[in-house]
Amino acid sequence: MFLSLLAFAASAVALFLSSHALLSHLLRHLPLNLVFFLLLPGIFLHEFSHILMAEILRVRTGELKLKPEIHEGHLTLGSAQIALTDPFRLTLIGIAPFISGTAVLWLLINLVPKNPVYLLLFTYYLVFAIANTLFSSASDLQAAAIPLILVLIIFGLFNLTNLNLPPALLEFLPGFFFNLTRIFGYTLVINLLLFFPLKLFRK
Repeated sequence: MFLSLLAFAASAVALFLSSHALLSHLLRHLPLNLVFFLLLPGIFLHEFSHILMAEILRVRTGELKLKPEIHEGHLTLGSAQIALTDPFRLTLIGIAPFISGTAVLWLLINLVPKNPVYLLLFTYYLVFAIANTLFSSASDLQAAAIPLILVLIIFGLFNLTNLNLPPALLEFLPGFFFNLTRIFGYTLVINLLLFFPLKLFRK
């Protein structure tokens, strides 16, 4: 369990770094709107997750923007207006894209039929778009660490108290994290295959 969790965390950091490197090079070689539409499914899921969690927690929400903008000198491909609230609810709103994104990625890989071929290709495109927008900023990566830390704390408490977790959960979690690590690894490979030719082309 610990090894699958560690592998997942390492793949998440590698994916975050490769996503940002690839995005910066894509923006140098392709029109901004083309890059935006390429990643649109992931951008929508990311920002909508913030809005949905805020609504569930009864935090006021504003406009959901799905367009590239320069904000405080940084490029944003989408944004969600959320009212200020207490740290607890703000944390839950912050980790919402990670929770929904990993859930959708797991469903895409495990439940979507692999035939016909066009459906398989479309599924992998969605995986690419969603995985590459899972961590839009360093704060998203930090927020994603919270559920992982909670899992480790829960397992630690059960070990200290000599209680046993449900066998079904012990069987499910390692496979869940392994599948997500595999998805992140697939996306990382695609990112690198796109990144290095773009870097060479720039030279």
